[in-house]
Amino acid sequence: MWAWAAGRALAAGDVPASGAEQAAWTVRSWAEIALGCALLGPAAFDGLDTVVLATRIWRGGPAADRLRALRARAGPVPRGYPSPEDPGHVEGPGEDTRDACRRLAAWCATIPDGPAGPVRPVRDHLRWGERHRPHATREVVIVDGSRFTGLAWRTWMRLPGERGPVTVLVDHTHRAPEIRRRVWRGVHDGAHLDHLAACDDEIEFGRGLLAAETYAMAVELVALAETRDAAVRRVLRHGVLERIDRISAHPELRSLPTLASAYVTGALSLLEGGAEGVPEKLREPLRARWVRARAGAARCPPSPVPAR
Repeated sequence: MWAWAAGRALAAGDVPASGAEQAAWTVRSWAEIALGCALLGPAAFDGLDTVVLATRIWRGGPAADRLRALRARAGPVPRGYPSPEDPGHVEGPGEDTRDACRRLAAWCATIPDGPAGPVRPVRDHLRWGERHRPHATREVVIVDGSRFTGLAWRTWMRLPGERGPVTVLVDHTHRAPEIRRRVWRGVHDGAHLDHLAACDDEIEFGRGLLAAETYAMAVELVALAETRDAAVRRVLRHGVLERIDRISAHPELRSLPTLASAYVTGALSLLEGGAEGVPEKLREPLRARWVRARAGAARCPPSPVPAR
């Protein structure tokens, strides 16, 4: 457990950013590692403590609140853990990102928002979401995370098990209506689990997270282009527009423009033919579905992908 926590905490600092953005990004990842430590047991925090105290990041932004609250589950928070103070000024996204956001918002505006019928609960959100994921995995352990409600952002991870790494989804960490949780878990988080299963490399923290969010968001875009379910379409479209807004307006992600932009620019690049870190066996079936959805639906003629 020590090696898992320390290794992931070190990987969290390997990000394509510097200064205040690097600090905020690293602390955000530490908060996600702290969730894993809380699941593994108090001893796992020893590895996280070692890296956090040696790295000496003093101000980590809003994510530091989650990090400190999770660390407090194992005893007093050591001196030297970052505070939630603003880590400093971070430049906003460039014109390429803003242009991609405008194009994606314009595409969303072409998708009708018809009346939604009654939403009936489903027993298994991940199984429901398989219709939207071209390479769905079922090798997942579901863990009840209700005791961490309000302390978790990302809830998919690999954790050490008795016979090797185990892919885990921590459920019940967010309160939301059934249809929204179904889409979050079955489509977005499910895509993350598929990506974990398809990758041999470490893609959970640091720069690897860009590929993970690129793939999950591309799955959402394809699902939005394909679905005829008005309730699902409404949640997916709202999610896309929220990802656009969070680049500059979200209290935590506005200090992370590189990461926040990947939800838009990375997903569009993947659907166009790019995106490093996403295995071919995931990329190609998803692109094929994107082409079919755009060709077969009158509401989807404009491409949200910036022209080159």
